Amino acid sequence: MYYFLYNEKSNHGKSIKKAMKYVKKFNKKGISSEKINLFTINERDFISRLNADDAVVLIGGDGTYHQFFNHIYPLKPKCRVFALSCGRGNDFARDYKKKKMFEITHLINDLPTININDKESYLFVNGVGMGVDSMVCHYQIENAINNKKESYFKIALKVFKKFKPYSLDINVDGVDYHFDHVWFFVCNNGKYFGGGMKITPKAIREDDHLNICVVNKAKLWKLILIFPSIFLGIHTFFGRKYITMLKGKSISVNNIECDILQRDGEVSYSVNKITIER
Repeated sequence: MYYFLYNEKSNHGKSIKKAMKYVKKFNKKGISSEKINLFTINERDFISRLNADDAVVLIGGDGTYHQFFNHIYPLKPKCRVFALSCGRGNDFARDYKKKKMFEITHLINDLPTININDKESYLFVNGVGMGVDSMVCHYQIENAINNKKESYFKIALKVFKKFKPYSLDINVDGVDYHFDHVWFFVCNNGKYFGGGMKITPKAIREDDHLNICVVNKAKLWKLILIFPSIFLGIHTFFGRKYITMLKGKSISVNNIECDILQRDGEVSYSVNKITIER
């Protein structure tokens, strides 16, 4: 049995239409299938009742995958799990160059974690960040609530004018780094963030480490010039003076001046300490 689990809020309800389309297609081929609204079930209880003959297809965007993985953790499903992208950003699917349904069962127990303020721990699919990106995610969530459409790029330009750069002390695999006048701190599992922006272009999903990008010291006008190059992943060439790329398995940040953090587009507030593990 194939269960198409859709997020009714993903991409303005388009996931519902996609679920109906695939259920009709599968049933026509003689493959038993059913569509289910994710908001009507307890994901962990639902998955625990399935067996190896079943399959779950997640229909939504990066936020949908983030929520699903965290809601079933640490349960290891007996069924197969597939992804079918239907969100605003779809950065997860971009890394796999997939526009159609593809299997992600092997990822269930192979995702990095972030602990916030020594209290809450989460898995993340794509990445986490503090700075302009976390503020953009904050406004994206507000836009979604108000049914307002604005691109990541457009919101970022607005945020640039209001955002106050901060100082950052991070430890990567035992080595300390200090940065002043920070605009972005991004720790990524894949290449993309913000709906197709290749912020960590050399990242390889499913390897044994995470990739970090810190953007700092740039004047506002310089940052606005560098920013579009992130879409192509060539910002590291144009802004070597202002961009630091690191990689590691264990990353910690303390005494954070920027207290808003995004994890796969979900936002956490009043953040003063984070620990990330791969």
